[in-house]
Amino acid sequence: MSEPISELALIERIARATALRPGVMLGIGDDAAVIDGDPRTIVTQDLLVEGVHFRRSTSTLTDIGHKAVAVNLSDLAAMGATPIAVFIGLALPTDDRLDGADIDALYAGMESVAARHGVTIAGGDITYAPAFVLAVTALGQMPAGVEPCRRSTARTGDVVCVTGTLGGAAAGLLLLDRPDLAGGIAEADALRDASRRPSPRIQAGRRLAADGATAMMDCSDGLALDASRLAAASGVGIEIDLDAVPLAPGVRRVAEAAGCAADLLAATGGDDYELIVTAPAALVDRLAAVIDVPLTALGRVVAGTGITLVRGGVAVAAPTLGWEHR
Repeated sequence: MSEPISELALIERIARATALRPGVMLGIGDDAAVIDGDPRTIVTQDLLVEGVHFRRSTSTLTDIGHKAVAVNLSDLAAMGATPIAVFIGLALPTDDRLDGADIDALYAGMESVAARHGVTIAGGDITYAPAFVLAVTALGQMPAGVEPCRRSTARTGDVVCVTGTLGGAAAGLLLLDRPDLAGGIAEADALRDASRRPSPRIQAGRRLAADGATAMMDCSDGLALDASRLAAASGVGIEIDLDAVPLAPGVRRVAEAAGCAADLLAATGGDDYELIVTAPAALVDRLAAVIDVPLTALGRVVAGTGITLVRGGVAVAAPTLGWEHR
């Protein structure tokens, strides 16, 4: 049996089999597509599959609805767009029918995120299937005079930054899988929520794109893996200083209880939905001052290819860079 194809290789293969035609400025290969017009329209889609992206044993239906919308809005944030509408493709499991109250709970989670960001749940489709699947398409618009911030435009010499903190979702997932690790950790509930209910960085994405970020993408599959994708798209190398990774409160204690390195858990665990940003060094402080979450410089863009993780000035070999969808 052949090895399963990686997500990146699969995307590249699909891109080679398709063509970009008039009306679409940017197609496959970034956080979202860009449709020509004034203003630019930004479109993205994400799938959430039971047993792959969520488990009903550890997440409520309201949690699942929240996450389904939030992760799509995160892709719009990574382009610098203002979200406008989402469309929900819903495949309900045939072997475990959800009742009306269940659907109410699912959509309550979606609507809570949509309302917070001024988004309309504008339609979709419903069917029954062997698995519980949510396919969400999100539409946004770019502010007047602002071009979408792509992952392919980082420049050698740029500083690599990240919004917010990292590792909360990965630590939360560990706690959901192993409740015994939670003893004495005051932040346990917040970490579990970080895994189940991410917060898209809409305001930060808009300001960063408008105020001079050179490249941006969301950090969904892990800082290291997603930074390596940004590096590949931009034709550069990236160095990440693990000592500078901003850890969410409680991550270090969870990592110690689980017997793993906190910095690697934060850099490779994924599901944080923060923004990876590159910018000239002279702009970093100004960008940090205009967004609603912390912005931490933790690396640099260099000539070459790939990603290098460094701790105490020494290169570190990580067992994995992040989460692959296979």
